[in-house]
Amino acid sequence: MTRMFVNTKIRMMKALEAREAGQGTLEYLGIVVVVALLITAMIAAFTTWDLGAKLTAALAKITTAIG
Repeated sequence: MTRMFVNTKIRMMKALEAREAGQGTLEYLGIVVVVALLITAMIAAFTTWDLGAKLTAALAKITTAIG
């Protein structure tokens, strides 16, 4: 009975290891995709809007309000 239990346990462990193979690679790939999307969104935001001009205008308003 013990031998059957041990063999079953070994088979279960091997099956779990096989299912989790490549999981770390998939997680890293997901992180790379998310970072690439964020960088693309930032580039699109900076090229679509003239962010520098808006920041300069906002700072000018602040400095004139302060006096």
